[in-house]
Amino acid sequence: MTRIETTPSGLHPSLILEELITKHGLFSVLRALIHAQSRQRTRKRAAARMTDHLRRDLGLPIQTAPPRRQR
Repeated sequence: MTRIETTPSGLHPSLILEELITKHGLFSVLRALIHAQSRQRTRKRAAARMTDHLRRDLGLPIQTAPPRRQR
C-alpha cells in the first residue's frame, strides 16, 4: 500500500487540526473523525465474514480447509 503525504512539510498535525476546527467547527470535525473511524472498523469486520470463494478471489487466505474429494 502506498501512503501519499498530503500535508505540507513542516506543519505540525495540531496546527492542521486547529485550522480545520476554526474553518468547519469543532462538532463537524469530531463527527468526521468518528465517522471515519467507524467506517474503517466496518471494513475489517466485512472481510472476516466473507465466504472462502470471495476471499480466494481477492487474494485473501482461505479460513477453512477445502472439502476432500470423494471417489
